[in-house]
Formats: sequence, structure tokens, C-alpha cells
Amino acid sequence: MSDAGRPRRVALAVLTVATVLATAACSGSVPGAGRPATHGPTSPAPASTSTPTITTPTSEPGPSPSDSPAPPGPVDGVAGAKGFGDPYYPEAGNGGYQVDHYDVVLSWDPSTDRLAATTTLTGSVTATERLGRFNLDLEPNLEVSSVLVGDRSAEFVQDEAELVITPATALEPGSPLTVAVEYAGEPGEITSRDGGLADGGWYRTPTGGAVVVGQPASATAWFPVNDHPGDPATFAVTATVPEGWNVIGNGLPVTEGLPTPPTGSAVFRWELDRPVASYLTTLYIDRFTTDETTLADGTPVINAYAPGLQRQLHPVTELTPQILEVLSRHFGPYPFDAAGGIFPQLSLGFALETASRPVYTGAVDPDLLVHELAHQWYGDDVTIAQWRDICLNECIASYAPWLWAQDTENLDLDEQWRAQMAQVVDQPAFWRSPLVDMGAGNEFTRVYDRGPLAVHALRAELGEETFAALLTGWVQQYSGRNASWEDFEDFVSELAGRDLRPFIDAWFRGTEVPSEQFRYPGALGR
Repeated sequence: MSDAGRPRRVALAVLTVATVLATAACSGSVPGAGRPATHGPTSPAPASTSTPTITTPTSEPGPSPSDSPAPPGPVDGVAGAKGFGDPYYPEAGNGGYQVDHYDVVLSWDPSTDRLAATTTLTGSVTATERLGRFNLDLEPNLEVSSVLVGDRSAEFVQDEAELVITPATALEPGSPLTVAVEYAGEPGEITSRDGGLADGGWYRTPTGGAVVVGQPASATAWFPVNDHPGDPATFAVTATVPEGWNVIGNGLPVTEGLPTPPTGSAVFRWELDRPVASYLTTLYIDRFTTDETTLADGTPVINAYAPGLQRQLHPVTELTPQILEVLSRHFGPYPFDAAGGIFPQLSLGFALETASRPVYTGAVDPDLLVHELAHQWYGDDVTIAQWRDICLNECIASYAPWLWAQDTENLDLDEQWRAQMAQVVDQPAFWRSPLVDMGAGNEFTRVYDRGPLAVHALRAELGEETFAALLTGWVQQYSGRNASWEDFEDFVSELAGRDLRPFIDAWFRGTEVPSEQFRYPGALGR
């Protein structure tokens, strides 16, 4: 993610150091970090490639949370944890199960801002004992009317942003899990997270539409979810809207097998077949226009523009295929089956690397596109294990504009590094916040300016050949998986053939300027 209120990357000109504001950002490890993204003892069910039979949910709200029946006291089996185990956001995500796929079927009326939806998730039980109760994350302004676990009704209660579900019978360890939740309400911005960043959720646009965007949270604003990057899943959305309105989401559009919409309505479906973290899902509804091109291999590039923006932004967005070609030379093959961007007429001041199709809510320039598109590898395909590991996403994405300038402008990156380093080497405040385990609410600060300096220092320490192997090899090793910072340290040291943890600690974990021993590695000291 990038934010207009702070350096979203180190600029290609000499950096002017300023205090960085901790606002919403773009794009310790949980047990098993670095494992495949699916966590259950059974193999994940593949995402459906056929369009399901779709029933548009009713628009009537269910009982309010205060009217919902409280779960019975005793639990038949164990209760899944309320939280995924991330100390930065203790109540984000949940335990006892893992999700392979979300399928959201919704209708939304811009004139009333009324959302009615049914979300069905499939996965498996990861609890080692019978699972008698578990939670999903859903904002309280969306009122749940029914929950099915398998084909049986389940008891539920909404407790702030927690949907607590008690199935009719406890679920066996390793068993398949299917949950269908029907709900309705007026979606909005997320305000329920304690600490950290609050920018995220369902936003109305000045043109009357809506867009979902935000980090670390946005998904809970519109569908029930295991809302932590440690449980990525594939995703599909079917949206019914009034005629004249358009819908775009992640991945590819589906045009066959859709239900007949009600009179005066239109229906759209988008599917993403690679697992991603829940905050990387998005939806944009508006009277937008689109343009479409392809990458060299035929991958479609689809951009959606708020009314009146296409002509203004096209000179920038038309660079997308070239940017992806350059980044592919450094990171490996583009990981998704679609690309593009979403450009709502909305001034939130940040952009987010939503999977396959980033959302840009502020000013747009080529460097910003490079940053967000780099996240398709670093952040979307390879997913952090915990929020303390965010440098794995942001430090590399913030260095990507350097690579772009190197390849397209023949910029001398060593000279740029020396110039920028000279400005900050004697400024203690610049070094005070580490790039790893920086504390909740501080994730999206120094990663944008100190981050690329650290990455280029690592490049000089490793040498060109090993650094190139790092950029591509990391993605190859952890594609579709969660990874922690400790995994990265191990990977770098293995590539280098020596223990680089002291160097990495100085540049990425330290709270002061690196010591003379590490400060000017390789050719940077000349």
C-alpha cells in the first residue's frame, strides 16, 4: 500500500526527510509460518471453476445482535480462538478452522445504501479436538439473519465485530467445513479495530457508487471472514445492482451461467483463483468506464475509471503492461490471471495492492503504479505471516520504483543511495522506528523511505547475482504461502552462504543508524 500523506517509496530525486504520518497503509510468526497457505490437516478443496446457482439474498434484516440467541454455556467440544494469534491485532482472525474459498452473493442499491448478501465459505476444521464453537469477523452494522453449517441451522450471536457460531453438532478434526451466512445492512468504514490503523471498509464515492479498500482491515465491512493474512483463500463475488451501474472485483469476469436479474437490475460476477489475504479483496460499483489490453502472454489488463477520469489517467495506466514486464524480469512470472487497476473518484490519500487489480484513491503517477504492481508478487502472492512482517511487502515494493528507474532511465542507484543516505545518516529520528516488529499502528511508516535504503544496502552486501537470485527465488519458494521475517533472514543467509543476520539486524531491526561495520557495504563505500 501507499499513502499520499507519507513517502510511499523513496523518490527518484534526492529525498527530503520528513516526519512520516502513520495512517492507513498499502500494500512474530504464527506457528507454521512458511507453510502452505492452507493450514488444515486435509488438502484444500479447489475453488469451483463453474458458476454456482445463485439466489439473490433477501433485503430484510435479521434480528439485531441484542435479539440474537446467546450460545449455550457448555460447548460440545472445544471453542475456536477469538483471534488468529497476532499480537498487533489480537482479535483479527480466528482459530479452529481454515478457509479455502469465499463466495459472496450480494445485492446493493446505491439510492438506499442497502446491502443484502449471503456469503458461503468452504474450508476444513484444524482443531485437534471436536470443534463446538467458532467465530467469523463481521462488522456489527451488518445484521445476520441466519447461519448454516453444512446443511443444518446453527445458533449464532453477534458480539461487536465477532460472529460467534455454535453448530448443531460439533465438527470432527480435519472434517470439511461449509458455512453460509445471510445478512443485511448499510455497510461503512471500519471503526471496531482497537489500536493501529482505522482506514478501511466500504466507502461511498462522490459519483454515487461504492468501493471496498483498506489495510489492515476492509473485508469485514462487507462479508464474514477469517480476517487475518495467515488464512488466505480464493474469492468470488456475484453482485446485483440497478441497471446502468457496473461492478468490478478481483480476477476475471464471469459472463456465462449467471442468474436472470430482477427487472431493472443487472448482475455481475468476478472470480479470483489464487488464494490471497482477505484485505486484498475488493469491489467497485459505479457508472465507471473501462479499457482493456493484454500482456505479452495474453493476460487481460482491465482498468475501471470513475466517470470522467479515463482520459486523464490513461497516459499513466497504459504503462501497466510495460511495468509488469520490467517487474517480471526481477520477480519472476506475473502470478495472477488478470491485471489492471481501479480508479474511483475518491480522495482517501492512499492506494492498496488489492489482488490482481489495485485500488488507487489519490493522485496517480508511474511510481505509484510500480509500487502497487510490485505487491502482486510481494504481499499478494507471498503473504505475510503476521503484521510485524510487513517489511516483506512494503520494503520491496518501495524499492521497485528504483528498479523501474534503473531499467527504463539507466539511473545510477548507487549514486541515488549515497545522496539519500547523506541526508539521513545524522538524523536519529529517521532510524528510531525499525522496519521489523515496529509495533501496532507503526507498520506503515519508515518502510516507505528507510525500507528502500535498507534493501539497496542488502543488494550491495550480497552482490548483483545473489541479490537477483533473492528477488526471484523468494517468490518461487513461498508462492501461495505465508512467510515470516525469520524465513526471509534464513533464506538470505542460505543464498549468501554465510550468516547475514547481524547485517540484516543492523539495517532492518535496528533503532539507530547502522554501525560503521555495516553502514557502507560493497561498492557503496567507495
